[in-house]
Amino acid sequence: EGDGSDPPHALTREEIRALEEKFAAATRRAARVGFDAIELHGAHGYLLHQFLSPLSNQRDDEYGGSLENRMRFPLEVFAAMRAVWPADKPLGVRISCTEWMPGGWEPDDAVALSHELKKLGCDWIDASSGAGYKQAKIPYAPGYQVPFAERIRKEVQIPTIAVGLITEFDHAERIVASGQADIVALGRGLMWNPRWGWHAAKALGETLETLPGVANSSFGPNVGRPILRGMEGDRIRILHNSGGLVDVSGVSNDHAVPIDPLTTERIEILRG
Repeated sequence: EGDGSDPPHALTREEIRALEEKFAAATRRAARVGFDAIELHGAHGYLLHQFLSPLSNQRDDEYGGSLENRMRFPLEVFAAMRAVWPADKPLGVRISCTEWMPGGWEPDDAVALSHELKKLGCDWIDASSGAGYKQAKIPYAPGYQVPFAERIRKEVQIPTIAVGLITEFDHAERIVASGQADIVALGRGLMWNPRWGWHAAKALGETLETLPGVANSSFGPNVGRPILRGMEGDRIRILHNSGGLVDVSGVSNDHAVPIDPLTTERIEILRG
């Protein structure tokens, strides 16, 4: 109140149907422009989560009350999306596995929802937590949400993504290697270090793959390093995250420009 926003109201059945079609329409657009995968956001107090939570969902119809009823709208949304999304492309869901609030959405509920999503063709569960309640007591620590991903993976037999304060290379590796989750996802960690994956590979002793459009050199002083080959007359500008700039003009097909994936910020190719 007092912030200029409209007060919330219980969606009518007509509004629910219209929203489900909007989710389906967005999915059709994603398919048309060539996205490879979609993750439906059903966590963190957003609309789908509001239906799931016994704290926010105060409806007295078929969309409120019991767990089955509270899951109805999110499951209908997912089914509508799955129906128009290519069968050979994955579709996953991000959920909050607990709200960290007495009487709220709990891990048992998250497991039940994951079972139902799997029946509808869900390909993975992104196991997060929280719903934005200021009074929630959240035990923030590295990997504090990993047990949710592990439990769902084991009990539902569905791939899971672990998230939440996972920043160290060896920690992420242990989570996947030990079977706690199939994938570790980073948000702010990648904003802080956009080449986190490259650095992790190097730290863990893996061979670095090349950047798109880049090949590995097999000869000369750059053996084993990624290189970029240009066309005659090209001008290539390589900006490093240290602020350095490599500007190569008039390269030809036999001119190989070495690329360091750990320091390269941007590559610009200007056709002559």
